[in-house]
Amino acid sequence: MADNIGAEGGNAVLIDFSTVAPSRILAYAGRLLFGDITFSRCTLAPNPGLRVGSDQVTIAMHDGASFEMEWRLSEEGQLYHRRINRGDIHVNDAGRAPFQRWNARPRIMVFALDRAFLMQTILQAFEIEAGPLRTEIGVRDPVLSNVMDLLMQELREDGAGGRLYAESLGTAASVRLFRQYSDDVPNSRLRIRGGLAAHRLRQVFDYIEANLATDICLPDLANVANLSTHHFGQTFKRSTGLAPHRYLIERRVHRAKELLIETNGTIGEIAARVGFSSHSHLTVNFRKVTGKTPSRFREESK
Repeated sequence: MADNIGAEGGNAVLIDFSTVAPSRILAYAGRLLFGDITFSRCTLAPNPGLRVGSDQVTIAMHDGASFEMEWRLSEEGQLYHRRINRGDIHVNDAGRAPFQRWNARPRIMVFALDRAFLMQTILQAFEIEAGPLRTEIGVRDPVLSNVMDLLMQELREDGAGGRLYAESLGTAASVRLFRQYSDDVPNSRLRIRGGLAAHRLRQVFDYIEANLATDICLPDLANVANLSTHHFGQTFKRSTGLAPHRYLIERRVHRAKELLIETNGTIGEIAARVGFSSHSHLTVNFRKVTGKTPSRFREESK
């Protein structure tokens, strides 16, 4: 049987995390979708022995009780066995479905990336096409663990950071996957020592101010600055001290404060005018920045 398969079949399960299509092996407990990126909290059913994979590149981190697991990375390869513990990470490339077996009901966090997103990120960052990633099961990776912890926080807050934050996490994860789990060696390790040129930074600021109400994404801002998404994030933070998504949130909150003072619009209406998806989405981020709710701020500003 080939390593790449196209559908969920008799002894193989290929999960599409970009949809909520049912799977005999997985149930969602929480899910956020941002274009090419999906964050999921899932529970797996006991697996008596199936080839399991995904349509996307996946990082899965175990978030429950320890359990015993067996796996084989190729048809003729060695059968491995070990105890999987909380915090252990699996990395798997899109379309690859290694044989796996367990008897428990594992609870996992999954960060799924369209392979096109990873390839575009790597091409921009290293000027090289990303080849296949190695499948790794039950490893410890402090960089990916940190990304997954941020993912868990984002799920708890129902995606409060928005699309720009999701894409920033996706970019960071893609670079780590390429550096750590690909056998390809970058032919150019570009190092950004300084920040954005003043005129480029002003263009980015102006673009953000003019588009606060829209769904600004990381490639949009990188395009304004004429940089790759990876290098834009680095240089923007060097210039401002803030990651792009955090700067965007703070500017949206700032404009919301002005509107709370200037207008009698409802908080839901103001949220829409500054790019937040709902009253609650504005409230969560407003409290993070100011320590107050929008209602409290408005009352105190009278």
